[in-house]
Amino acid sequence: MRKERILAVIMSVLLALSILPMTVFAAETTVLDGKLKIHGIVAEGKTLSADFKEVNTEGMTEDDVTYLWSRKTLDDEAAESAGETPELKELGKEKTYTVTKEDIGSKIVLTITGKEENGYSGTLTVTSDEVVDAESGAAAEAQTEDASEETGEDQTTDEENTDDQQDSADSTEDTEAAGAETVDEIPPATSNDQQTEGQVTEEQPQEEQPEQTGEPQEVPTEDTLVKDDQMEDNQLTQPDDSAEGEDKAGTETVDGIPPATSDDTYPAEDGNNGTTEDPSNENPSNEEPSNGEPSNKDSSNEEPSNENPSQVTADQITIGENDSLTPEFSFVQDYTAEDATAAQKTVTFKNNSDTEVTLSVTASGDENQAATAVWAEQTDAQTNTVTVNSGATATLTITPVTGLGANANPYQQTFKVNNVNDPEAMMEIATITATVTVQDILHDLTPNPNETLDFATAKNGYSAVDAKTITYTNNGNVPETVIMPVSQSGNYEITTEDSLTLAPNGEGRITFSVRPKAGLAVGSYTETIKVATESGFEATTPISVAFQVIKDTATITKIQQPSAVSGLPNGTKKSASSLNLPSAVVIETTAGNMKAAVSWNVKGSSYRQSATDEQNFTVSGTITLPDGVDNDNNLNLATSIDVNVKAYSPKMASAENNTITGIDYNGVYTTQSKISFTAVGAGMDNTSPRKGDTRYEPKSWTVLNNTLGWDAAPYTASFGLAKSGDYTLKVNFEQQKYDGNSWQPTNTTDTRQVSFSITKANVTAPGANLTPAISKTGAVKTGDSTQILPFICILIIAAGAIGGVVFYKKKNKNK
Repeated sequence: MRKERILAVIMSVLLALSILPMTVFAAETTVLDGKLKIHGIVAEGKTLSADFKEVNTEGMTEDDVTYLWSRKTLDDEAAESAGETPELKELGKEKTYTVTKEDIGSKIVLTITGKEENGYSGTLTVTSDEVVDAESGAAAEAQTEDASEETGEDQTTDEENTDDQQDSADSTEDTEAAGAETVDEIPPATSNDQQTEGQVTEEQPQEEQPEQTGEPQEVPTEDTLVKDDQMEDNQLTQPDDSAEGEDKAGTETVDGIPPATSDDTYPAEDGNNGTTEDPSNENPSNEEPSNGEPSNKDSSNEEPSNENPSQVTADQITIGENDSLTPEFSFVQDYTAEDATAAQKTVTFKNNSDTEVTLSVTASGDENQAATAVWAEQTDAQTNTVTVNSGATATLTITPVTGLGANANPYQQTFKVNNVNDPEAMMEIATITATVTVQDILHDLTPNPNETLDFATAKNGYSAVDAKTITYTNNGNVPETVIMPVSQSGNYEITTEDSLTLAPNGEGRITFSVRPKAGLAVGSYTETIKVATESGFEATTPISVAFQVIKDTATITKIQQPSAVSGLPNGTKKSASSLNLPSAVVIETTAGNMKAAVSWNVKGSSYRQSATDEQNFTVSGTITLPDGVDNDNNLNLATSIDVNVKAYSPKMASAENNTITGIDYNGVYTTQSKISFTAVGAGMDNTSPRKGDTRYEPKSWTVLNNTLGWDAAPYTASFGLAKSGDYTLKVNFEQQKYDGNSWQPTNTTDTRQVSFSITKANVTAPGANLTPAISKTGAVKTGDSTQILPFICILIIAAGAIGGVVFYKKKNKNK
């Protein structure tokens, strides 16, 4: 019995111990506390973000909460005043929100909710002021900056006075207390004033430290993709440490990396004894000043330097709102340097960081292949760099080069803008792709109407004939100066009130007024009058005219049927001139054949301009007898003409014209690069589609095993990669066909891809990896750091004890 009691007691103790972990496994969640604010100017076009400065929840980061941006209108506020709970319009769930024009006059509401899986719960809500327009926002921002500068100067003066008084009061206590005790066998620290030349400090054994390489200590174990929103919020922006964190930063040795000094630099290692020395120390030999007085230099009062380039992230360098990273230029062959200068485009970069940066621009491939890029405020012409102070801007001017010949494929030049404060990091800010198109010279003067100007027959002794007009349009790609046309026979008068200089591409037009001279004798007068330009070009279709003068009065006997018009392109405008209907028809008279003017009833025809099928229809008309011709036989002066319009030939987009721009083929990027690209689908520029037209709409893109899609334009995206290697970006295009009302998908798709490489970026801050990977899915955090292994061991022992007692009792019973 004694043995059984002892075993029972042991078993009870072990069972009690095994139950203890049950109370600590499930840690309580922390409720959000404090005051949430919105950072940014509440104006159209401005980007807002959450301000956590007055949120008191310990340990919480911006990734521990979810975000909900909403719009509160005046109606919503009225409903709240009435005691109701209005349903606010949801604007987004990202960390930031860009104010739109629709928000003007309303208020923006931000609600954050703690993620329970991260150990947080509860919500905080803040409502902004009323949203104003962009102009008012810019004025408010300017006033805020001015006020900040004045406040900053006042605070600096007050802080300096306060620091001087405090330093004077605390200097004795600090000097006596600093380093006055031994910690972990490290002797008390002595100031330079206390250590004389004759003093010797006993060397302490030091552990061998790993070599400091400046590269991140943690390397992702697999390929990971950082998407656009994660890139902006996580990859390119370092978290803002609290004041407490700033005081503690750099005060201990981590992984063999010595603590940072007050100027954010790392002390150089002495190869003799492993100790470190401060290169800024004015008394390296530790000798006392020659006057015997202690030095009053206090390094704690020195302001830390902001020259660490690794503190500047790519998203702190912003690009002008209306600036394009894909500038396009179009010229005609033999364009001049003046033409290239007039076509220049600029991209403005603003430094939003607290320190100056040096930006460089480099061209890929052959330099000056298509364009040049030069800083307007260039600091170093030899390296093409510019230094940009905090808050200042730099303008990059892109100029197409001259001497490029006409080419079926456009010329392209890619420029990379980098922050080169740290030559090892070479942080990429932006990639600019300039496209230059050069066309062959094309001359084209197109007449309207494209037919002979037939004047009505006149009786001998006529006084004047009504004029007819003809218009020439410059559809070529170069300007033209027209030489005033002249009738070589002298039988026709030609005048114009328009300028003889015509702009290209269908913008320049000139209208000529033509009529026969008065008093011409009996007879027929036909002539072709050429239209030429000063460049030597002659219009392929000259001015053709015809006029007849008869001797005496004649009688009409028949109206000849005009020739049918066929082969007109689909969509031809519904008018007599566009349908190429003749302005006169041939009539037979007792004095011979003559021409009589005709008026066509086009509006009453069955022709439909919007139809895509082939159309055959008839247009009726009424003739007007010329002077000197009578209708003694009472003939019906009606006529008609048959017209044929061809079926529509759909615009079939070719998959070969699907492209990916903004990313270099076989380009090389770093793990800090923000790679942006645009998918351009063939036929997507068809803004006036007709039934049967096709196009290719970008639908999705893939890198690694991550596939993301687009719902609508713009078809652009950005991403980053955390591991070096060779990669391929694939974009999937969906063919669509217009059914007369909307675009409908077909069963055809096309995939385009771009290969590129990622290299490891050198991070200058020890142990700081600015390119986070997408973490693998793991166990949910409970907020409890208790090691459960000992309790598991106790549980196993308890189970063994129970099994032993059961076995012992069975054995005794058997006996």
